[in-house]
Order: sequence, then C-alpha cells, then structure tokens
Amino acid sequence: MRYFGVEEANRLIPLLTRTFAQVRPWVARAQALVRELESLQAAGAGPERTAPLRAERDTLLENIRAELEHFQELGVELKAADGLVDFRALKAGRPVYLCWRYGEPAVAHWHELEGGFAGRQPIVHAQDFSPSYLS
Repeated sequence: MRYFGVEEANRLIPLLTRTFAQVRPWVARAQALVRELESLQAAGAGPERTAPLRAERDTLLENIRAELEHFQELGVELKAADGLVDFRALKAGRPVYLCWRYGEPAVAHWHELEGGFAGRQPIVHAQDFSPSYLS
C-alpha cells in the first residue's frame, strides 16, 4: 500500500485543482439531471422525455469517472467528485489520511481513517507523516 508524505501529496494539488475545476460543473449538471429525472418520473413522464436526459447524465458520469480514475491509480482516494480527497499517510507508524478539498492551496489537514472530514486536524509538523511505497 502506498503512503504519502505531505510534500508528495502537495505536488499533486495543482493537477487536482485543474481537474476538479473541469469536473465540478459536470458533477453539478449530473446532479441537476438526476433531480429532473426524479421529478419527471414522479409526474409519469415517458421515455421520450427522459431518454435524452438519461443519456446526457450517463455521458457526464462517464466523463467524470474517466477524469478521476487516474488519481485512484496513483493511490489517491477520492471521497467526493466535487473535490474531496484523502491521501493515506503514516503518522507515528499508524495509518491516517492527509485531507484536501478543492479550493485549499495545499494539504494542511489530516484525520484518522474512521474520522472523516469532520475529524480533520491541522498538520503541525509535515515531517510527522512519512511516505512509503511498500505493498
């Protein structure tokens, strides 16, 4: 399993920022389409009204997946398609997450594996998190 150091995670932030700047409007449109499809379905609309919307939604979802899968291959854990990312790290020999969200200039927080975004804590000493490439 790959563990990131803070410096290593921060090197990916410019690419993550550009990617999420592109993907976030797609996510918003896909969410709007889902709401519109639910409304049409509740109103009893037929396939002639819903098929084009489903096709657009499916295309958007495929585009989002294609853009984000490269990060997963690098070991980055995508928590939300609109820009919430975790990087596995080691802190004092135990696994934790370095946490970044779209709009932040750098990775400046971490949390326990089960802590989630709500459990984020500021990174005080970047050297407390050591990278490792052992599997």
